[in-house]
Amino acid sequence: MEDVIKRIVDAEKEAEERIERAKSEAKELVLKAKEEAKALEEKIIQEAQKEAEKLVEKARVEGEEEAKKILEEGERELESLRAKAESNFESAISSGIELIRGG
Repeated sequence: MEDVIKRIVDAEKEAEERIERAKSEAKELVLKAKEEAKALEEKIIQEAQKEAEKLVEKARVEGEEEAKKILEEGERELESLRAKAESNFESAISSGIELIRGG
């Protein structure tokens, strides 16, 4: 009977040791999973930031190109208006000279 009790006690100790090892292994697995998740999160954030920077740069370049086109168009319109104004001014002077001459 004493041998049976000793075996039971030994089995209980072994079971407790296994439980403690399992708890320890579980803690290690949880810590490792958290570290991997954090590393993955950081990688995703970095990739998202890089992609956002690319999109911002693309939009900036497109905006600059559009602004350049608008400026060029505005310059052409101003030049056209200058030419018309000069032509109108010359016509006005000619008309004024004719009026003065009694024409």
